Amino acid sequence: MPEAGLIRSRQSTLFAQIATRLVLVAFAFAVLDIAIVIADYARDPQAMAEDFVTQQANRIEHSWRAATRPGGGPSLAQLAAPAGVSDWTYVIIDRSRRPVVQAGDPSLIDASGWPTPSTLDWTRRDRVASGVQITGLRRFDGSLDQHWVLVAAETQGGVVYWPVIAGELVDHVAVPLAPLTALLLIFNIIVVRRMLGPLSVAAAEADKLDPSRMDGRLTEPTASREVAALVVAVNRALDRLQRAMTQLKDFTADAAHELRTPLSVMRLRVEALPEGPAKQSLGDDVQAMTRLVNQMLDLSQADALTMDQAQDVDLHALATDVIAQMAPLAFELDQDIRLSDRGATQIRGHSDALGRALRNLLENAIVHGRGTGPIEVEAGPGPRISVRDHGQGLGALEPDAIFRRFWRKRRDRGGAGLGLGIARSIVEAHGGTITARNMPDGGALFVCEFPSHAAIPNRRAPSATAANPNLD
Repeated sequence: MPEAGLIRSRQSTLFAQIATRLVLVAFAFAVLDIAIVIADYARDPQAMAEDFVTQQANRIEHSWRAATRPGGGPSLAQLAAPAGVSDWTYVIIDRSRRPVVQAGDPSLIDASGWPTPSTLDWTRRDRVASGVQITGLRRFDGSLDQHWVLVAAETQGGVVYWPVIAGELVDHVAVPLAPLTALLLIFNIIVVRRMLGPLSVAAAEADKLDPSRMDGRLTEPTASREVAALVVAVNRALDRLQRAMTQLKDFTADAAHELRTPLSVMRLRVEALPEGPAKQSLGDDVQAMTRLVNQMLDLSQADALTMDQAQDVDLHALATDVIAQMAPLAFELDQDIRLSDRGATQIRGHSDALGRALRNLLENAIVHGRGTGPIEVEAGPGPRISVRDHGQGLGALEPDAIFRRFWRKRRDRGGAGLGLGIARSIVEAHGGTITARNMPDGGALFVCEFPSHAAIPNRRAPSATAANPNLD
């Protein structure tokens, strides 16, 4: 899971990828539009001259209006010459053809060409010694009565047209593309996220799939045919996997069951052998094989355990019976077992299965938890039972690792690594949890906690995911 989380953190979401591509498309379109505007103006200097005159006339007229308002504004004399202009002049003319404001070099303007009331806008480009002279007239009808602005400027090169082109880019590129890009992003947020919603739901459901509950399936969406096809394919794969796992479990249970008879025959034949080291070695091997077969059967039964026929189980009485069964093994290994009732309550479950789980915990403590103190079994308080030994403890192992099936801390001490895995399967089948931890004064503590009487779920048992590091 940490690796999957790292992969997800390195990968961008599909929503982000689509949004990025939309922005890149808008940017590419803007670059193309800019190139078209620049190329179009480069082929038509008259159009650029007209736009230059319009831009300067508007700037002059705006400053004049501001200067005539109450409180005034910047003086027209403070207007800077446009970039790229070597010499320029402008005149504001009223309806009587009188100059209201005049600035710059008057020789650039022929007064005989001043407008009449019917004169419209015009622009002219003339070749002069210093380059090109642009002259133009613009009429304004506003709050200051009808008037005209006459502009003349001498220029060299194309620098004078840069503000014109910049204005055209704003009007024909930035203004249209800004709302278009915003609309595309809003479309991405609303539509794409809605379309990807079923994928997010399917991913969340897939993350919750439990290998111990092979009947889980993803919910088939109705919003998208493609997503539905993917979910259906995943569900079919889960069906095939469930059938394979069921066949494997059935094979394990059948094989273990079939091995019991030949093992019983082998045990009888070994007992008939004359006494000696060979007989003792063969007897130990047969006993170990018989124990492994029995545990495999216990494992298959734990995986198939359901709460359909659960009964009330008294945890203190259960612990008393199990300790009585384990007493011969404890006596043989010179171990003492003490039982304490801390106010245990009844739970709903299968007494045989719960007894098997407690036997495995006790056997682990007796065989691998031998120390200076006794093995302490506590029933309660409430729906809880614990087993504590005074041995070497778990060491630096992860507490959850000891419950993995077929995992052993030491391979030279026998066992198959199934005992604690079976215990966890049984406890989890009853809706409970089993934990293990080192004790400060030495030894290990195993705690089984169950839900209250009314909260026990009616579900299939999850498979155990861990096993004893020392024992089976």
